[in-house]
Amino acid sequence: MSETSPSPALNVLASPAIGSGTTDLVVPCGRPRPSRREPPPVPGRLPLAVTLSGGGFRATLAGLGTLRFLADAGLLGDVRWVSSVSGGSVANGVLAVSMPDLRSGEFTREAFDAAVVRPFVDQISAQSLKGRLLRNAWKLVGSRTRTELLAEEFDELFLHDLLLEDLDPDVRFIINAADTSTGVRFGFERDVLGDYVVGQIPTAGTRLRLSTAVAASAAVPGPFPPLTPKGLPQFPCQQGRTIRLVDGGAYDNMGLEPVDDLRDAFLLAVNAGGVFVTGRYGRVPVARDLELANSLLYRQSTALRRRHMVERFRAYEDVEEVSTGRTREAPQDWARHGILFGLTSTFEAADERLTGWRAVNPDEPDVDRLARVATSFDQFDRDLCRDLIHAGWWLTGACLSAYHPHLLAHRDRPPAWSIPW
Repeated sequence: MSETSPSPALNVLASPAIGSGTTDLVVPCGRPRPSRREPPPVPGRLPLAVTLSGGGFRATLAGLGTLRFLADAGLLGDVRWVSSVSGGSVANGVLAVSMPDLRSGEFTREAFDAAVVRPFVDQISAQSLKGRLLRNAWKLVGSRTRTELLAEEFDELFLHDLLLEDLDPDVRFIINAADTSTGVRFGFERDVLGDYVVGQIPTAGTRLRLSTAVAASAAVPGPFPPLTPKGLPQFPCQQGRTIRLVDGGAYDNMGLEPVDDLRDAFLLAVNAGGVFVTGRYGRVPVARDLELANSLLYRQSTALRRRHMVERFRAYEDVEEVSTGRTREAPQDWARHGILFGLTSTFEAADERLTGWRAVNPDEPDVDRLARVATSFDQFDRDLCRDLIHAGWWLTGACLSAYHPHLLAHRDRPPAWSIPW
């Protein structure tokens, strides 16, 4: 594979793959990557990786429910990777900011509720982030953009000016955006940032705030213009390109790519993205048809990633006992250990694997209603916040109880739901 980059004037979408006829293609940078400190092992335990999808505050709250279940089950301290997109990146950011308090509180449910859930719910139930953005539109003077204002609001409400380079080193927090100059995922981390086309640079010394990464990850095209991080050194293969970042869901709404190569961790993937809706803009043909085509493309890309990952999970689970002894056959290299579920996931009432779980937690979430909550950064009342957190919590516990009870084997009985406030 060539290590050269295409002409900086070339639009990434103008490639022979879609019939433009040009001979240039976007190619990997090929330059050495900066060093990255990997998270420390979990002594005697299976390390966990969590991916949190996009979906506005609906996804944020469902993701917080998943993390709260891990705290309830005594597993939150085993998390070593968190990869996120858009609304999931808000949850990821809030978790990252709260790490000192969570560690001092030994990663218990009580510590998680006090440091993460209650402060976040207090903010979004009392005011609308969308309303704050509209009221502060007067700040958009000169070249300042709405996405930069979004980053400022994230700092004010949730992230408190934390720098990327100051993130907790025991967890690899990965905030994902999409780079429109290259057409691939652009990642923000404690140690490195960049993508595989322009290359990566060390985060140290950039003074980039966590809020900038989260705002780029949540910059839905249309309401928010692409974000160009300021004050960064040249990327190894940038070659004149202007980095322009939008919502990471445009590339991978489940944040799976960064953890794709984790063979020795348990992956817990949460998809709280929107459901497929038809009939919008019914009387406006162009807007209606473009919206429908965009929804179809999103559905296709998400379905393909989900199907591929589920197949890899099944390949890991299908390894059978060798006939001579109890040694298990080694899973194939591409197999992965984990589970993926969405807000629309359901279980049969007669599923015997959930007998113990349902005995303790009989109140199942109304997933059909909750999955249809609008994708927005608007005000959410406390009852809706509770229901979405409960949905993420309940589905995480049900999935682990049904498919991976070994992760809960250290407990006499499943955790029981309690309202976080």
